[in-house]
Amino acid sequence: MIPTPLKLGPFLVDAGGRLGFHNPDQPPAFSFLWRSRCVSVRLRADSMMFSVPVGRLPSTSAGGGKREAAMALLRALAHNLPAGWRLRLLPDHRIQVDTEHRMDLPTTIAALLTPVVGLLLRAAPLLDLMDENGLA
Repeated sequence: MIPTPLKLGPFLVDAGGRLGFHNPDQPPAFSFLWRSRCVSVRLRADSMMFSVPVGRLPSTSAGGGKREAAMALLRALAHNLPAGWRLRLLPDHRIQVDTEHRMDLPTTIAALLTPVVGLLLRAAPLLDLMDENGLA
């Protein structure tokens, strides 16, 4: 018989197989590569925070109006993102999308991964657009 709760990395697994935090002061986080981008997920007691780098703003030295065209695209995108998504331009000129998904703990692994997959599916057209416009 396996004792419960079972410590599994940063999680505690209860008798029903649900995940909770082992140390609430240090909530788990993970990242993975998807379409050559490092997707970051930070867990909290009531939500998951996602950060997805979607592209990079061209330098002014790129010439040919590339930076201005990219800025126009970003302005248009900012008003057409899914509800709750935030487009950010970082100091190093990376373009990032941040969003949050509500979640209750303890949770199952399926309930943890389903919103991650949903985010990736919703982000795919945005990444396609960034790639097609040379902003990847």
